[in-house]
Amino acid sequence: MTTASSGLRPAPALAILINGPSSSGKSTLCRALHDRLTDLADGDPAAAFARVAYDDLGALIPDRLFPISFVKMQKETDLGRLASRVPFDGRASWEYVDDSHTEGKHGGSPRTRVVLNSHGERLLKGLHRSWGAHLQLGTHLVIDHFIQNSEWYEDLSGVLKQSGARVFSVGVFCSLAELERRESSRADGKTEGRPPGLARRSDELCHAHPLVYDLTVQTDTESTAQTVSRIIAALTD
Repeated sequence: MTTASSGLRPAPALAILINGPSSSGKSTLCRALHDRLTDLADGDPAAAFARVAYDDLGALIPDRLFPISFVKMQKETDLGRLASRVPFDGRASWEYVDDSHTEGKHGGSPRTRVVLNSHGERLLKGLHRSWGAHLQLGTHLVIDHFIQNSEWYEDLSGVLKQSGARVFSVGVFCSLAELERRESSRADGKTEGRPPGLARRSDELCHAHPLVYDLTVQTDTESTAQTVSRIIAALTD
């Protein structure tokens, strides 16, 4: 079955927005979904998808502007190359902030949030606008995001609306226990490390905005293949 016969060729473009907390399996899901959509397109340029992500922000930021906390987490020792001399001196493009004493559905400690400085915020807005430009050109997108706050949501939703694309939104959910298990497993060095508490806090934040999902998935009880099949089925109904 190809996208040409299954209804996956909307005009002018389709944006599949996948939003969920850190360590919920979004990136694994988006890669698998992109692979399946590529198979369905079967070489038809008009039906091909590209995969973009919030994490693409890291490729835009020079590693000298990474925060000290993140560089230490990756087991790197050459801290002298960093522009930031001490945490929160404003030189790093982002920082991890302790939110343990703020309100939230989980509570507890640690609970960690990402904060972008003005440079990081501009880059994120530019990233959103680049996705809008792709959609305006007719390129279908799988968007891997973790929409941490209402400002990010408002900016992205405005860009998507202006693009004229059809948006199909997927909310990724996962039990807190599994989120934290996956987060702690990143310390084995096989994947990029995350600070303790980012999963817990991002699970409180990333669904706390007006985005209404066309489909929700539960990545701790469904396999990636099952979730991809559900998304494809919902798109072709």
